[in-house]
Amino acid sequence: MLRNAPLRSKLIVTLVGPLLALMVLAAVVIRSSLVESDKAARVNERARFAGKLAPLIHELQAERSLSSSYVAGGRSASPAQLDRERRAVDQVAATYRAAAARLDLGGDPALRERVGYGLRELNKLQTQRAAIDAGPIHRNEAVEPEIEEGEIEGELDVNENHGPIQDPPEAIEQYTDTINDLLDINTEIAPGSNNERLIEAVRASVALGRAKEFADHQRGLLADVFSRHAFAKGQYGKLTSLAAVEVIYVAQFESAATPQQLEIYRRAVQGPEIERVEHMRHGAVETGGQGPVPGDAATWFQTSSVELDRLRGVEQRLSTDVVATSASMKSAADHRALLYTLLLLAALVLAVSVSLATAGSLIRRLGRLKDVAHDVAERKLPGVVSRLREGDSVDLNAESATPIEAHARDEIGQLGEAFSFVHQVAVQVAGREAALRRSVGDMFLNLARRSQSLVERQLELIGDLGARNIREAMVELSELDHLAGRMRRNAENLIVLSGAEPARRWRGPVGVGDVVMAAVDEVREHGRVATMPIQTTLVAGHAASDVVRLLAELLENALSFSAPDTKALVAGQALPTTYLLEIEDQGIGMSDEQFADVNSRLSGPPEDVDLARAKMLGFFVVGQLAARHGIKVQLRRSRHGGVAALVLLPASLIVQSEALPQTGSPVVAPDGGRMAQRSWGGYR
Repeated sequence: MLRNAPLRSKLIVTLVGPLLALMVLAAVVIRSSLVESDKAARVNERARFAGKLAPLIHELQAERSLSSSYVAGGRSASPAQLDRERRAVDQVAATYRAAAARLDLGGDPALRERVGYGLRELNKLQTQRAAIDAGPIHRNEAVEPEIEEGEIEGELDVNENHGPIQDPPEAIEQYTDTINDLLDINTEIAPGSNNERLIEAVRASVALGRAKEFADHQRGLLADVFSRHAFAKGQYGKLTSLAAVEVIYVAQFESAATPQQLEIYRRAVQGPEIERVEHMRHGAVETGGQGPVPGDAATWFQTSSVELDRLRGVEQRLSTDVVATSASMKSAADHRALLYTLLLLAALVLAVSVSLATAGSLIRRLGRLKDVAHDVAERKLPGVVSRLREGDSVDLNAESATPIEAHARDEIGQLGEAFSFVHQVAVQVAGREAALRRSVGDMFLNLARRSQSLVERQLELIGDLGARNIREAMVELSELDHLAGRMRRNAENLIVLSGAEPARRWRGPVGVGDVVMAAVDEVREHGRVATMPIQTTLVAGHAASDVVRLLAELLENALSFSAPDTKALVAGQALPTTYLLEIEDQGIGMSDEQFADVNSRLSGPPEDVDLARAKMLGFFVVGQLAARHGIKVQLRRSRHGGVAALVLLPASLIVQSEALPQTGSPVVAPDGGRMAQRSWGGYR
């Protein structure tokens, strides 16, 4: 559906999907941040609610102790202090109930059950007080609460019913149950958060509250012991149990508290009053529950109350830390929610802006590229080709200049560079084709002139044959033979340049001397060639004819560029695995630039021969023949001032044999003709 749509539409469709996904992700993250902030707010609200429990627990403990003392004294003392404490309890209980009513408990059923159960237990205060004020007192029994194992561990069943409250011991026991149930509420505050700092702060606060609860139990129990100056039945074992459990909860507090909280606690449990409490408790324990117990009940109650008040101060500090921790969590969550919201909105706006800007830039750049491509394809390139065909002078470097300025390195920039490269190649190819057409004309002209001069010379010799005697006629016929051989070499050079192979070849290996003589026989001034010592070896028959042509071209070049009274020298030397032929003249020589140019062409002839340089046609032929058989040809300065051509025949062309081959029958050419066979074993 979008195949033929404009690029702008395709980019818009491509960008809409990611942008929608980013918007959905932004909405999810923002919602998650808001949920986290709301969760932190609920945790902070619960932490503030938990902070209101410590005053209530402290006042309930005080009312429990005063109630126990009031009953233990047979209700003979004045109840004024107990009444004041009951009013204080009612005041903090009303505050706690109001805070519980405002608390949002919809998403936490466990905490809702804990709060409901604790408030139901707190509502039993009036029944407890009625039992303490009017319930039957058993004179011989100590009025102390029973500490059950479940209560000590703080693992109460929220559905548990503690039974009727009919006498003072049951009423005092209900105080303990209510305090434990209220402390259990705070254990459900921290699970609403995954903040380790808050969890540890709540854990420390609950542990200290339970330790303070068991310290208060000891205050009431020892107050009764010191008033009796003896342990009643079961009181000694209960005292040791209470002390042991207090130690356990103090250890839990120390493991969860921060160093600052530990320092506050340690300062609170120091001083002469605390030392007196420890001394009186230790003295009571030392009796082993037997015999009289020394100590004054009023002094004990007063000093132990000082210890509990100090622990109450530490408890308040822990509650403040819990509230501060939850408040910092809420603040951090609100800050994160706001920050994430702003960042995601900014990212969304930035993504949309960047996408639109990028799409606009791509469309504009592609439009410019399209316009330039059309201009080059429809106007510039056809104009260059037309001028080249008409033979006009064209500056190819200027015409092949980059039509597109690709400053960027992206795919569009690379596309522009590729188009510029294609344009340059097209202009260069057009120039090469025009030059090739001119070169072909020059080549035909050069070869035509060569052949024309040879034919004219042949016609002159043929015309003179009638006026010559037999001896002179033989000389003229020999000259005609040389002219025909040179004309044939020109034709075979054209075949070599075309990439085909001439039909002439020997049937078997040929002696290198015969190859050299055949090459000498094909040059114009063969009488000026002097052969130096040539070591005997055999050249493979399939390459012998090409080696003859290669040497003939080098000899022709040596004779053409040297004085008529000088000679060209040919020598041959066998190497361990190859064979070296050297052709040396005494001519005008070549410059260093010419040597470099010619040797470069001989070592690796170009695929496209520049036939415009018709004077170097022989070197192109030599390069093609050398490349065909792996022959290495190199020119260098001669010791006589001219040029020395080195021809290195590879091992694949050398045939190791002790005897030269016998002259064989002539090789039949494809046209059905027969090649003249010479006395030295070669051929034409």
